[in-house]
Amino acid sequence: MPPSLKNLDRIGSIKPLATETATRFLSLAKSMLGWNSAQLNRKEEMVRRYVLTRYPLLGRAPTRQEMVTALDCVSAEEIQATLERLHELDMLCLDSGSQEIRLAYPFSSVPTRHLVRFPGWGDTAPVYAQCAVDALGIPFMVQEDVSIASSCAHCAESVTVKIERGAIVTADPPRTVVWAGTTRTGHAADSVCPTINFFCSPNHAIAWRQQQRDVAGQVLGLGEALYVGKGIFEDLLRPHPGAVSFARTPVPLPETANAGTMASTAGGLLTAFLASICCIGPAVFAALGVGVGATGFLANTAGVLKALLPYRPLFIGLTMILLGISFYLAYRKPMVGDVSCQACVPASGVRPNRWLLWIITSLAVAVMLAPYWLEFTTG
Repeated sequence: MPPSLKNLDRIGSIKPLATETATRFLSLAKSMLGWNSAQLNRKEEMVRRYVLTRYPLLGRAPTRQEMVTALDCVSAEEIQATLERLHELDMLCLDSGSQEIRLAYPFSSVPTRHLVRFPGWGDTAPVYAQCAVDALGIPFMVQEDVSIASSCAHCAESVTVKIERGAIVTADPPRTVVWAGTTRTGHAADSVCPTINFFCSPNHAIAWRQQQRDVAGQVLGLGEALYVGKGIFEDLLRPHPGAVSFARTPVPLPETANAGTMASTAGGLLTAFLASICCIGPAVFAALGVGVGATGFLANTAGVLKALLPYRPLFIGLTMILLGISFYLAYRKPMVGDVSCQACVPASGVRPNRWLLWIITSLAVAVMLAPYWLEFTTG
């Protein structure tokens, strides 16, 4: 029995476990796939990376038309030729009818047993993984935490796995394992991938194997399967040997961008308020009868506001800078592939609510200009 199966009831996170079984399977998998020996040119590399970075954001593969629109330095004919070559290399699979992308390892546009969600990406759509090992490899490729919903291939019991910072923090059932098949004929998606599944226990994995014909492979503990998934997919967004050098561009991190946008927007609204209240405040307190010689809380507050008045230009400047940062974070386009081509990835589905940003900005500007329009309306 592999070392990682001896203590499946242990408490704590499960990290990638490089046992002899796992390293042997990883070597075999890389040899079968042959991706490291693929010689991709500059535009082929760009298309490949565009597909992989868009998949988790859309929950599906980008269409050919979407690629033509986004990769404006690659013609429609070049994109189609590239997709056909990537299909031949088994880096993705095209639908035989529409010739659109059916899957691009580790992702699938066709529903599978393995559904992957990205908790840190807000309302982005979940994406299907081609097999259990693919699902376990996705967090290493996109550098994000994931939640995997699957089921036992023998009894159909629900299986959930949560991965945070490269380690499994939750596995239910706790004795979940992976059957790693090694029988491949033609495309991996149509032969070996359907045999790489989660099982609720080692016994069910063995029972399933006994019901199959000509299915070679072995049972992997979750730590071993995590190691294999990491080994296959961690570097998949890095340039392949033989391709023109690209600056590495990871999948956008919406949670970070959203947090930065909201923080700068809130800061802009605050400074706009300070720029306004230091002018309006003293007049308000005067109208309330808090004048010279007054004491108490209101008088002290009025004094503070008067002291802030010389800093009004600074508050206005900070407001403009912070709101400018917000708009930059909300509208910037993450680059994919060849920098010289200026091919950008649209950020639909993962960007902050731009309408909310415009509303808050309008409010901030109105507050900042309040002393002027109040003076105008009151004569």
